[in-house]
Amino acid sequence: MLDRGGSGTGEGADPMGHEISVRELGAARLAGVLHRGDYRKLGTSFERLRELLGPGDWAQVRRAAAVGHDNPRRTAEADLRAHACVLVTEAFALRPPFEEIRYPAGRYAVMLLRGPCDQLPEAGRGFIEDWLAASGEVAAGPAPYEVYLNDPRDTAPADLLTEVRLPLV
Repeated sequence: MLDRGGSGTGEGADPMGHEISVRELGAARLAGVLHRGDYRKLGTSFERLRELLGPGDWAQVRRAAAVGHDNPRRTAEADLRAHACVLVTEAFALRPPFEEIRYPAGRYAVMLLRGPCDQLPEAGRGFIEDWLAASGEVAAGPAPYEVYLNDPRDTAPADLLTEVRLPLV
């Protein structure tokens, strides 16, 4: 896992009961394919991503991840941009159509979502709009990214675990 030296500060929960901690994370390198449109259809881009990964690539893959670049409340659905990604090592050979997205090492607010991924939009809204505002923390700028800790292909929806990682100042 890419977490390095979790400090455990800022432990707590948001108003919806999701576990939130503030901790130090190592740098993350993501390789992703661009998705345009409804975020709820990101699964089709993950299917494409899996098809593009060759047998030699899997040794460099650590976890599945995603980045939603736009706020669906402010951006028309047709204009929404996201990346279906995998967290990869530095040895991963980046090639088109993969795009690299990097997150620096540093302080992150991390929300743990237990349950189906269709809860992510509302949970993420509560995390960013409610918890962040009440916490006194300041977002560092890049969009948060999601890391999927288990696989929906072999995990019951109620047992899925997703971390939403928000870079902090």
